[in-house]
Amino acid sequence: MSLNNQIHLWKNTWQEVDKLDRDRTLILIPTGAIEQHGPHLPLDTDIFNATTISEAVANNFLHSENSVLVAPPIWWGTSPHHLGFPGTISLRNETMSNIVVEVITSLLPHGFYRFLLVNGHGGNAGILTATVSRISHDLGISVPALSYWTMIKKTLMEIGESPIGGMGHGCEMETSLLLHLRPELVHMDLAEKEMPSELTSWSCIDFRAGGPVGIPLDFKRDSKHGVMGDPTLANAAKGERIFNDAIKTITSFVDEFFALEKSVLVSKRG
Repeated sequence: MSLNNQIHLWKNTWQEVDKLDRDRTLILIPTGAIEQHGPHLPLDTDIFNATTISEAVANNFLHSENSVLVAPPIWWGTSPHHLGFPGTISLRNETMSNIVVEVITSLLPHGFYRFLLVNGHGGNAGILTATVSRISHDLGISVPALSYWTMIKKTLMEIGESPIGGMGHGCEMETSLLLHLRPELVHMDLAEKEMPSELTSWSCIDFRAGGPVGIPLDFKRDSKHGVMGDPTLANAAKGERIFNDAIKTITSFVDEFFALEKSVLVSKRG
């Protein structure tokens, strides 16, 4: 099999999948969004980041006794706060939750029980937390979920030049990451700095340390260009550090996750 066939679930045949050792196989499920990211970044920023990071993590296990596969990405997320901008596609919370549950419900009867949700969209975090609780109750398995930036907050604090609020959306972090991964789709000449106003300081979004109060946003109302942060401070070197550190920390978690016994992850009713 080629490299891609080894890590992408959908590029394998059913017989190749059936040969996998269920106790030594983990399936990564990337989640993200198709939503506006300001005038300078593409609509698929979130799902692209989650998928690319998942693929890099899976590649780290190609020569391991354990197998890590990437499931087809769940492209769409919960993005009602971005619907004021053309191109955004948003799922209802219950739809997003049902898709995740049904993907896992499809694979569970075939003996797979190690799953990890790798999220790239901040708006998905709440529903994913609720969904993995639902999966535990309804399906009897423990499925962790992480957002890649939560694994590298120290890195973000070290490289960030903007004040808090500068890494919110279409920002210093996301723009840097895409400048590293696919600069041909980044229009830095159109990048706009839009910092949160004082009226929203208690609820400002920032990948390093957001505000303590959660207030639903409407980016058409709360920003001029769909940005919250300072993408003008982004560069490819920062993006490379973000990418590599995210892969390193998530790989470390996966190593520990493989060390957990099946009895810890699967309940007696599961």
